[in-house]
Amino acid sequence: MNLVLFDLDDTLLSGDTEGEWVQFMLDNGMVQDDSFLEKMSVFTADYRKGVLNIFDYSNFLLKPLRGYKVLDIKDKVEEFSTEVVNKLSDKTTESLLSSHSTDQCVITSGSLSFLVKQISNELGVDHCFGTDPEIIEGSYTGKVFGHPNFSEEKVRRIKEWIEGKFYEKVYAYSDSIHDLALLEFSDFATVVNPDDQLMEEAKQRNWRIDISRI
Repeated sequence: MNLVLFDLDDTLLSGDTEGEWVQFMLDNGMVQDDSFLEKMSVFTADYRKGVLNIFDYSNFLLKPLRGYKVLDIKDKVEEFSTEVVNKLSDKTTESLLSSHSTDQCVITSGSLSFLVKQISNELGVDHCFGTDPEIIEGSYTGKVFGHPNFSEEKVRRIKEWIEGKFYEKVYAYSDSIHDLALLEFSDFATVVNPDDQLMEEAKQRNWRIDISRI
């Protein structure tokens, strides 16, 4: 059996789930900061420039949840995940998953883990990794727990998870230069509608380039 590692946002799905989550929180009165979208745009710009402070960004996304019981927003998370999968799934999503229907598929994303888990369930993918929130006595603290699942951390977690398991080949899919380490870890790397930096890397390394969404 092969191991297949999918990034989520703009790779397996056609858009940014965390951007959608921010709008969902705003629409549902979960955010009290009037400048939240403006601050979000700054983080998005930093991400595109390759200078994102992932800890600051993760804590920013989690801050509105401070004090919420995990069970209190469970239904909201399920509602959101169904909506976002319906909105952002496309023919590329179907093609990627169907081409690896007999392999062990894993979604590894920098997005918040409770979202990644529910979205993975919606997509029929059994295993996933995301950025974990700190939870104390059943409530969100508004802070990240441990290290965000970003860049080299994705590879560290995968290596830890596969210890003692055997896979014939490892495939990896991503759109972002931030996942360069993940793609290098694989035997077969595919870039999906990649950013400019990753496109150049893919051309130099003769990686497969999927531009089906362009």
